[in-house]
Amino acid sequence: MKKLCITIVAMLAFMIFPIISLAVEYDIEKTDIHAYLQSDGNIQVEETHTYAFDGDFNGITRTLIAKKGTEIQDMKATENGKALNVEQEDNLYKVHRKGTDETVTIDLTYTIINGVEVYADMAQFYWPFFDQSNESDYNNLNIYIHPPKPTRDVEFIGYDSAWDTGKVDKDGVVHFAMGHVSSGEKGDVRVAYDSSLFTGASSAGDKSIRQEILSDIEKKEAEIAAFNKRKELFHRIAPFVIVGFALYLLSLMMRRSQYKRQIKSELERQFVDSFFVPKTGLSMPATIQYMNNGVLDTHALTAALLDLVRKGYVKENDQETFVVVNRKTDHEHEQILLTWLFDIIGKNGTFRLTDLETYTKNKNNHESYQKYFANWKKSVKREVDAKELYEKRDNTRMTVGLSSLILLPFIILFGIHELYGWMLAAIVLAGYVIVFAIIDKRKTVEGANIKAQWERFEVKFADLVPTEWNEWLDDDQKRAFIYGLGRNNHTIQKKSKTLMEHVPQYNQLNHNSGTNMLLFLMIASSAHTHFDKAEAATMPNISTGSGGTPGAGGGVGGGGGGSGAF
Repeated sequence: MKKLCITIVAMLAFMIFPIISLAVEYDIEKTDIHAYLQSDGNIQVEETHTYAFDGDFNGITRTLIAKKGTEIQDMKATENGKALNVEQEDNLYKVHRKGTDETVTIDLTYTIINGVEVYADMAQFYWPFFDQSNESDYNNLNIYIHPPKPTRDVEFIGYDSAWDTGKVDKDGVVHFAMGHVSSGEKGDVRVAYDSSLFTGASSAGDKSIRQEILSDIEKKEAEIAAFNKRKELFHRIAPFVIVGFALYLLSLMMRRSQYKRQIKSELERQFVDSFFVPKTGLSMPATIQYMNNGVLDTHALTAALLDLVRKGYVKENDQETFVVVNRKTDHEHEQILLTWLFDIIGKNGTFRLTDLETYTKNKNNHESYQKYFANWKKSVKREVDAKELYEKRDNTRMTVGLSSLILLPFIILFGIHELYGWMLAAIVLAGYVIVFAIIDKRKTVEGANIKAQWERFEVKFADLVPTEWNEWLDDDQKRAFIYGLGRNNHTIQKKSKTLMEHVPQYNQLNHNSGTNMLLFLMIASSAHTHFDKAEAATMPNISTGSGGTPGAGGGVGGGGGGSGAF
């Protein structure tokens, strides 16, 4: 699980950080948009955008997606009256203006052809100046709609982000003071004036639209009233939902605590504190897997190779070369390791550490390498599982994990109704329940006993003196070293090296095994380096790309747009 988490984090970092490093940092401090409706049905638009840049930049962008039946023409850009170069890529306009750490104000002008729809009673300008594809926040957005000439006959409505932001002045100019608008939001504006003001525009139909606009306003007000009523209801029931689920989680934790106390009591009754390296009936790779919470990495792989040497299945000719002398192993994972290292990577029962580099240089071998590594891990896990060191309660844990789904509808409803505090509380509770279900693997008495013995060994080994070490059997010394290596326990590894250096006999061949313990130490260092390189070489490559295209238009009539920089 630990290795998986590290891999996921690395993948996300690989994908995200290159994008961040290339992005332009900016804030759009203020945007004013003035739309001047003409009597011929066209609209002259003037936009003023104030950008505050942090770092280098090349200019700003403006996406303008015309509604069906309309067209955008004559895009121009200026700064303090000075014309700027505008590059068009479909619906995207790139205004070139280089600089560093500046606040710039750029004016854009363009014409919307046939933007006014003339009906029997009124003519409307119904337009999305931005939509969900907009990639930037507008910190202070104002949209002004100007009639061809002053009038008091006006109807208007703003949708989504523009709702309830509009006001009309005495000349009929409608101001949508939208303030802060986050990226990914839309906010269409709709303003209608008497159709007689647009004598030069073609008719869009004989229907009347005043009542349609008024009905939209009434409908929106009714929706808001109903929304507020539901919001109040969920606000009242939220405490009961959250407190009730919190009590449920507390009961789960109390039951787990009670079980742990029972196991601890039984463990205290059975536990025998041994001074020597524990003998628990598990192989060294299985012991490392169990004590390492299921993780087997290249340290464990190195330890497994040394364990084959310790058990006499493999003989080392030197610190780089190993030969199989006995294939009648005790465990399946030892057979897999022998086949993998001595027959697949090595040849004819001989394995040299340099074979790893030769084998992994061929990319065709990468999948095979990872497959054998995975099969070895699975086989070690099967040995641990067969020992039944954990209570069999997968179904219970699954049920507990799935119980978090009870909160899912409430999380959605709280979010929809803007009860963000209660939504966050529900998310946290659901997350705690899921995590609890994942980690609630309860050890049996035997499992707890094995863990306690090895944990006690780690503590006592740190205080071991050379005279005590010298009294240990050669096999215990090697198992202690292999355990520390497999778990990447620096304290045990450093202590083992210190003990070897302080006992002169280990500078000579040990009389019990014929294996020099200092050579054992050198083998471990060299083998781990080679396994580490092989693992890195055979890991799948992850390639990513980034890019962007103008939005498809999520506003009314397929129109839309947004702002950005480059």
